[in-house]
Amino acid sequence: MKGLLIKDFCIIAKNKKLFGILLMLSIIIFFMQSEGIGYFIISYMTVFGGSLVLATISTDEFDKSTMFLMTMPINRRTYALEKYAFSFACSFACWIVSTALCCIMAGSVAMETIEVALVLLVVLSLFQLIMIPVQLKFGGENGRMVIMGMVVVILAVGFMIKKVMLTVFNSEEAISLWIQGMIKLLEKLKPLPIIIGIAAGLGLGFLISAGISIRTMEKREF
Repeated sequence: MKGLLIKDFCIIAKNKKLFGILLMLSIIIFFMQSEGIGYFIISYMTVFGGSLVLATISTDEFDKSTMFLMTMPINRRTYALEKYAFSFACSFACWIVSTALCCIMAGSVAMETIEVALVLLVVLSLFQLIMIPVQLKFGGENGRMVIMGMVVVILAVGFMIKKVMLTVFNSEEAISLWIQGMIKLLEKLKPLPIIIGIAAGLGLGFLISAGISIRTMEKREF
């Protein structure tokens, strides 16, 4: 797995234009003074880090390079698991950097920023657990189209849920008060059971996602 990780990091390191654009965008966003901009930075950087694995999968598929990799002393299971390790490593690194910058921007409310950043990390980690098996199943371009379709479906479902809630609560203010009440209820719970529950959920999600990815790789023909 170490060799595969080095290979993927070398692939990403060669894409200097991408990192240049990202650096310029980060600098511009960093100096923007807007409510919620910090959370956008954390979300964007975390998603960016996790999505770097898509570029490595596409590069592996270019000119049947994956078939060449399978001739080396690695197996398909290791290949699939390495993509998770690479994705989570890049995502976590980007999350750490962006959260640190946003805490500097937040000043006195840095602790609140960290709490929101942790929630974003959990949510975006779940997205990665969906993204990787889809990409391995459908390949480069097709995989991106499927992921975009999934995002559209999620947004559509979210829009429908909002419509239903507006019908039930009659106004957005009532929905906001209900959400605040639920948040306060969660705050009264002890943190340890919540942490254990989230960790167990992520662990179960990883086992399911990794199992699908491994089976996908074992059934693929190159």
